[in-house]
Amino acid sequence: MAQQPPQYTYTPPPPEVPYYNALFAAADKQSTGYLSGQQAVEFLSLSKLPVDLLKQIWTMADQPPSNTLDPQKFYVAVRLIQL
Repeated sequence: MAQQPPQYTYTPPPPEVPYYNALFAAADKQSTGYLSGQQAVEFLSLSKLPVDLLKQIWTMADQPPSNTLDPQKFYVAVRLIQL
């Protein structure tokens, strides 16, 4: 049986919540409340991190897997990119 990846969470400190929400709004151009893979790639690749690393970040943030990033999963992805 394959082991499931751990579920990561990140809650930005209260002063940073508006910043994270603004980033999410900028990435969620259709205001759907989630990012598709394509939307996430477009936005997260602005970090200039290697594609392989961004794939790992996506896998870590998208738990349980849904092939989308809601705001909570997006917070995890952005925080991992910051690190």
